[in-house]
Amino acid sequence: MIQENKNISLPQFNRNFFDSEESFSWIGNGSFGGKASGLAFIKKIIDDNIKPDEFPNVSVSIPKMVVLRSSVFDSFMERNNLFNFALNEESDIRIINEFLKADLPVEFLGDLRTIIEKVKVPLAIRSSSMLEDAKYEPFAGIYATKMIPNNQTSMDIRFNKLVEAVKFVFASTYFKASKDYFKVSSHTVEEEKMAVIIQEVVGQNRNLRYYPHISGVARSFNFYPSGKAKPEQGVVNLALGLGKTIVDGGIVWSYCPVYP
Repeated sequence: MIQENKNISLPQFNRNFFDSEESFSWIGNGSFGGKASGLAFIKKIIDDNIKPDEFPNVSVSIPKMVVLRSSVFDSFMERNNLFNFALNEESDIRIINEFLKADLPVEFLGDLRTIIEKVKVPLAIRSSSMLEDAKYEPFAGIYATKMIPNNQTSMDIRFNKLVEAVKFVFASTYFKASKDYFKVSSHTVEEEKMAVIIQEVVGQNRNLRYYPHISGVARSFNFYPSGKAKPEQGVVNLALGLGKTIVDGGIVWSYCPVYP
């Protein structure tokens, strides 16, 4: 598990969060999970090292996000008696159906509805388990992310889609891919807990589609350097839109940061 940095101060969620300059907030207690902890650390690096006017006409920031900490997952699992079922069930479909039928803890629903009231752009509902993004066993790509368009005219429909997405990410803790990964790791699925990131998707509407101009992945080591580039100088891969082609190994534009 990534050690959560005690020097990073993050505000608890309140109904005015989306009207404030804050970009990171949380609901519940317990662990932020590995992915959210990493994003909080990146936010601190940006805040500490990049001045607001350092790059004219360019905003360097992390999209607004709210983290459901691991106590929300614990309450959901306990109140719906899902632990034994999830640990022993082998069918992902049955796990999904059972989790979707279960109820999220009522004390958190008001905050989730506030998110839907305030946010009018698509949302990414992302896993952030306690073991995710760890240094030696990162669990990369094991758990689910759900993208919701959040563009229905009915706020009730948008709220229900958000709730379903959160429960789907919770369910992915116990999918076959996760259980198989645990079999070859030094951990057990019983010790895993899931936090969830609810994050705005950056982009604009274009011809009935919503996407950013460019997405990218930066790596500190380049295994396939070309020209004057050296492996330790890293590599950046860019693609149009949300960047699915990058993580899928498709055609991208690559360059070395030292030689842009």
